[in-house]
Parts: sequence; C-alpha cells; structure tokens
Amino acid sequence: LNQILCGSSNGVVKVYYDPNRSDRGAKLCVVKHKRKYRESYEMIEQQIIAPHALPLFKTDRKKSHRLQMLKARKDPVKSRRPELPVNGPGAGGRIASAGNTFASFIAKQIGIKNKIDDSIDPREAILRHAKEAAENPYWVSPAYTATQPKPVFAAETKDDDDDEPSAKKPHIPI
Repeated sequence: LNQILCGSSNGVVKVYYDPNRSDRGAKLCVVKHKRKYRESYEMIEQQIIAPHALPLFKTDRKKSHRLQMLKARKDPVKSRRPELPVNGPGAGGRIASAGNTFASFIAKQIGIKNKIDDSIDPREAILRHAKEAAENPYWVSPAYTATQPKPVFAAETKDDDDDEPSAKKPHIPI
C-alpha cells in the first residue's frame, strides 16, 4: 500500500501517501467527491379550515403522523401482521400446528385416527397380534431366515426385588 495513517487525540486521521507509488487504499477515497446537497423547495399548501362550511365543500383535514400510524397498525396488510397459528383442522393450504415438521403432523394424525387408549396394557396390545405374526411372518422373520432359522430367546429369569438398586463397589485406591 505504501501509506501511513496517523490518528490524533482530537479525532483527526491523516493519511500520508505517494500518488505515484501507492496502490488502492487512500487513493480510492481521494477519487470520490463529496455529494452536493440538492435543495428542494416544496410548496406547502395552505389549509383553509372553515368550521361552518357545507359538508359538500369541506376538505378532509390531514391527520397527524401518530394517528396515521395507529390506523395503519390496525390494518393487517399495512402492518404486515404474521398469520395466526391454525387451530383445529388445517385450512387454505396450511396444516394445523402439530409440531415443527410434516412428519410430526402425520404422526399426530395417525395417533388421533387410531385413538390409543392409555388404560390398555401395552404388553397385551402387542400379544394380541402374536398369533397372526406366527402364522404370517412378514415384517421381522424373513430377515432372520438365513442366519437364524429357529429363534433363540434368553431364558426367563426370576425377578429379585428389582425395585432396590444394587450396591456399588467402593473405590479402593492402589
């Protein structure tokens, strides 16, 4: 760059450079000129207020900026108000808020359609399909036909007071 910048305590920054040897940096700023301020005179229209004029000849008074903003805030188009969340079934191409994703929405809809009851024992609900699964193994069994034709399960263990936690081994430093 071949430029030196000096800052002083009064906030003035001076740039020293050689116009022949330095590239870019300060030379880019030197080329730009300060924009000229264009004075534009506007003709202010005089407002005539005639309180007893006929309604036909009355002109509407300009509202204050504050009142215009309050009126615009009530208008959903001008205030760019976001759409409210959908309650109940979806409408107008929007789905009800069942989560953040389409998958969670589908999962909720399936749950509503099937109406899962919490009072039913989940083990009994699974065993209800055991007979059909044994006769028509479609989901899991075909995957294990080559590697494990006959299913091998763990032997049943007796429940020994599983409510109490097992004792921890004490740490013995060596």
